Amino acid sequence: MKKESELFISSHVAQISPDNLEAALTAILKHPFADVPVVDDKGKVVVLIDAPTSKDALSTIESIRSAEEILALSPVYQHQED
Repeated sequence: MKKESELFISSHVAQISPDNLEAALTAILKHPFADVPVVDDKGKVVVLIDAPTSKDALSTIESIRSAEEILALSPVYQHQED
């Protein structure tokens, strides 16, 4: 039986070519569970994922990681609330 009060939170650092920064931000922010609180002009971006299920979190992470504009996506923190 699925618990009703699940929450999956993770943070990641994305490396993006500065030339593709705007396109990458658009690709990341199209995801309903993703947010970008920090961006620097050299192409490092902090990505926060706040999803209601592990499936939503993983699919968001994989989709962002596979975006053409993303050179690398490295996990920094992860937490699960039950």
